[in-house]
Amino acid sequence: IRGAKITSVSSGVTVESPSLTVTPIRGAKITSVSSGVTVSQHDSDIATIKRRRTNHKGRSQSTIIGSVECSHQEFRGTMLGNSRPKGSLMYVTEVAVRTDARRCGAGATLMGGVDEVAALRNIETIYLHVDVENRAACAMYEKCGYRYLDKREPIYAQFTASLNLHDGAMHGRKHYLMYKNRTGKTTWLEDDDDELFLEEMRTRGDSLGLLAKR
Repeated sequence: IRGAKITSVSSGVTVESPSLTVTPIRGAKITSVSSGVTVSQHDSDIATIKRRRTNHKGRSQSTIIGSVECSHQEFRGTMLGNSRPKGSLMYVTEVAVRTDARRCGAGATLMGGVDEVAALRNIETIYLHVDVENRAACAMYEKCGYRYLDKREPIYAQFTASLNLHDGAMHGRKHYLMYKNRTGKTTWLEDDDDELFLEEMRTRGDSLGLLAKR
């Protein structure tokens, strides 16, 4: 869109006009394409999957069947964000696939696009939350290389609470926090204030209501 050009395709993806694109926002510039994914450099990347169909008049048309949004703003002001180098983290804020287009690999293709964006930005670790009842999504993320974090760890409990996704915050719903390390080594920074806060949370334990087990 807006003059985007497909430059390469991999992973068995068939690209049509194109099949997976990112909309440039606020002057963002499209920089590359891989696996049928067009990516942009900005604080937030939004991608959509389009499926081509033929209508009743015999004309081909595209329909959006899924989207994914990534950002790094969620880490600002959190212990997790302060504990890692600036620009090394990315958060998947939303993944959505149309009901009639599920179970066909669309979600995995979108997550492949997330990997491409992360590679462009030299991201070390990708994080996301998923509803514990959404077993299909959990299985898909696991297949894409994501692993579960121990919610008893205060640094992750505080991050989850900062997004209002801690247990019971949203009409009793619960969420897992998952992560994927892109690099063989992750960089952690030391912060004395955060260490004191972490020690206090460990001492107070489950009384905070944030340290529920998976």
